[in-house]
Amino acid sequence: MNFIFGSVVRWNGADRTTTYQSRTQLAAMISSSDIAAAGTAKVTVFNPAPGGGTSAALTFTIEKLTPPVIATKQLPDTAAGKVYDFTLAGSGGAPPLTWSLASGTLPPDLTLDATTGRISGTVNPSAAGSTANFAVRATDSAVTPQTVDQALSIRVRTAGMGVNDFCTSGTTDGTTQISNGQIRASISPYGDIDVHSFQGTAGAQVTIEIFAQRLDLDGDSATRDSYLDSILELLDSNCTQLTFNDDIDPGVVQDSLIENYALPYSGIYFIRVRDFRGDGRPDLIYELSLSGAN
Repeated sequence: MNFIFGSVVRWNGADRTTTYQSRTQLAAMISSSDIAAAGTAKVTVFNPAPGGGTSAALTFTIEKLTPPVIATKQLPDTAAGKVYDFTLAGSGGAPPLTWSLASGTLPPDLTLDATTGRISGTVNPSAAGSTANFAVRATDSAVTPQTVDQALSIRVRTAGMGVNDFCTSGTTDGTTQISNGQIRASISPYGDIDVHSFQGTAGAQVTIEIFAQRLDLDGDSATRDSYLDSILELLDSNCTQLTFNDDIDPGVVQDSLIENYALPYSGIYFIRVRDFRGDGRPDLIYELSLSGAN
């Protein structure tokens, strides 16, 4: 490239405001109308005389902007006085997405983070025995924003949550019911096992990932915040293991990952999480990320 002061970028033959940065780099102002429709554009550079001219054209592909999608269809139950932490899953549109409540209210003392889609807080005891019905909205960052709403609910139990230690054939009782998104929990007390359940569709590819060693709770990535050495299992509706993973990178990354597993049937599936050593304590915190479920 031999750009000079006075070089002009042309979009489909039309001049665009151009800033010279170096002999090999120009910056040009491309308007939203230039890329409003899917297709291709021809990009050239014109150098003025003497010795100037128009370069050969390069093809710029403009892809159709897909509308935003909220993949979370169900939220876990909770109990009065219990810490709640679930991050909604969204995709599509022009990133980043912004989250808000379209209607209804969350259980008292829970909040929705507009940037991350994280619903968190400690549920106020006054909410015991109630169900909060609401709709969340994801808005993309396009020049003309696109939005999508999803109706959700959170049930606040009266008698507490009990344990989620057991997988029972054909029922989600004794498990934490989840959907696509990210839930924070811990392996505690000693010897604890967490069992989560979800609904899946035959042929769908699910990805399940544990963040513990890589979990950053305080913004200090140099300090490890959780020493959980996870074992991750995917079980069928009869509590039979379908697949499992110990370490993503043995000896290096102790977190676990089951990636793009094709579900063999439509119905209930279980996710079982435990510590490799059989340990358990409140600081063995993890985040479980699920995608591809119903």
